[in-house]
Amino acid sequence: YYRMWGSSPSNLWMISSSNWDKSIAQYNGEKWSLYGEPGIINPYSIYGFSSSNMYIGMERGQIWKYDGVNWNKSAELTKDGHIDIVFDNIWGESSNNLFAFGAYPDVNGLANNSVIANYKNNNWTMLNTDGLKGIVERLYKNKTDGKLYLQVVKFSNTHDTTFIYDFSDGKYSKLYTSVWDSYWANISLINSEVYFVLRSEIARRINNQFQTVIKLENTNFYHHIWGRLSKDIFLEMKDGLAHYNGSNVEYLFNFNKPRTHIYGAAIFDTEVFFLVSEPGLNLIYRGKLE
Repeated sequence: YYRMWGSSPSNLWMISSSNWDKSIAQYNGEKWSLYGEPGIINPYSIYGFSSSNMYIGMERGQIWKYDGVNWNKSAELTKDGHIDIVFDNIWGESSNNLFAFGAYPDVNGLANNSVIANYKNNNWTMLNTDGLKGIVERLYKNKTDGKLYLQVVKFSNTHDTTFIYDFSDGKYSKLYTSVWDSYWANISLINSEVYFVLRSEIARRINNQFQTVIKLENTNFYHHIWGRLSKDIFLEMKDGLAHYNGSNVEYLFNFNKPRTHIYGAAIFDTEVFFLVSEPGLNLIYRGKLE
C-alpha cells in the first residue's frame, strides 16, 4: 500500500497495485477490510471529500468514483491519442474542482509525458501541459496567492530530477530544480497553504519569494512533510518520524529496519495515521493527542 486518504479516523482508505483481491483497504475505526473491486485494476491514487464522494485513479486513464455504496467509472481519458496514462495522484479543493495527474511513457518507456486532468461542472478535461516534462506527482492550490503549485519528477537513465512549478495565467513557471541524491524537492498542503521542501529547508511562497519556515540541521530529514499548522509539522526522517512544534524537532518513533519509508498519511484534528512500508511488511501507526 502506498496511498492513504480518509475523511475521519473512522473512514480511512488505502490502495495498492499488488494483489487485486486486497488492492483496496478500508478502516472503519475498529478493523480493516481488504477487497478487490471488479474493473479497478492497479489503482495508483485515492482522494475524496466525504465517505460518499471518493475517487481512485489508475492506469489506462481511468478514474473511478465511490458514492458510499458502489464504485463506478467516472472517466477514461486519453491525451494526444495515448491511452497508457497513469494517474499517479489526485487532489481537489472541492468536489467541483478536482485534479487527477500523472504521465504516460515517452519514447524510452519512462513516465515523462506529463498529464493533468481537471474535473469541473460534471466534466473532465485535459489541461495543456506544454512546457512540462515528467510525471506530475503533486499539485495543490495555495490559498494566499491562488496559484497552483506542482511537483514534477523527470526520469532518466542516469539521474532523476524534481522540478517545482507554479501555474497561473495558463503558464508554467519553473521555481526550483533538485537532482535526486540524499535530498530532493517536494511540496505539501498544510492548512490550505503550500509548503515547499527545498532540500533541508521548509519554506512558504509569499510575494513570489520563498520564505523559510524552518532550516533542518538533522541530515536524516527525508523530504516528506505533513501537518496542520506551521508549528505542527510531521517530518519523515531516514530512520523514523519526527515532529516540529515551532521551536524543536522531536522523534515520535524510529523505524525497525533499514529501507523503511512512509508512503502516506491522514492528518485529523486529534488523531494521525501513517502508512509505513518496511521490507516485506506494511505498518499503520496511529497517534492521538492527549
